[in-house]
Amino acid sequence: MTFDRTMLARYFILGTQNVTDEQMFYRVLEEALRHGITLFQYREKGLGSLSGVDKLRVAHRVRELTSAYHVPFVIDDDIVLAHIVHADGVHFGQGDGDIAANIAASQGMFVGVSVSTQAEYERISLLPGIDNIGIGPVFDTKSKADAKPAIGLIELERLVEQSHWPSVAIGGINQDNLAAVLATAVAGAAVISMISDSSQIENVLNYWQQF
Repeated sequence: MTFDRTMLARYFILGTQNVTDEQMFYRVLEEALRHGITLFQYREKGLGSLSGVDKLRVAHRVRELTSAYHVPFVIDDDIVLAHIVHADGVHFGQGDGDIAANIAASQGMFVGVSVSTQAEYERISLLPGIDNIGIGPVFDTKSKADAKPAIGLIELERLVEQSHWPSVAIGGINQDNLAAVLATAVAGAAVISMISDSSQIENVLNYWQQF
């Protein structure tokens, strides 16, 4: 699948550690797919996350679901798994190994890289093979135990304006601040809890699609 910046519009990230159990993971994902997410990133990290054959099983099911809804499928920081299940893309943080080596190993998939500071942006600015960057955390977030300090809207806008890649904002984004985030030049927003913690996923995505 060829990368297109419109894929970043409504970017949903989820791992089984973000919900109560595996079956709830599938229910939340399928409802989000049904109601309009434009990309899904499978991220198993942190306390309670899966590994090995369990992670592989979930990834295969995610590939089936995203294919059924024609939604691009990205895997976070696991190139081998991404190749096994024929994911469309991969995403890496600044601490997920050598970025240039990761890009080279991701051949055939589109690549996203996280950025939270000017120094991190400059570290990757001349690397070929990157398709998009995730900028944040914009606000404080409880969804990632390893999240860096919030950068705020002003720094988000500054980093977005200098980026030569399409950018997606991430971190602490909810229905109260979504409009302000999307008022910057970002191609979209990436969320976890705004969808995973909602009892009205359809309403959340209907609201999001107004922008």
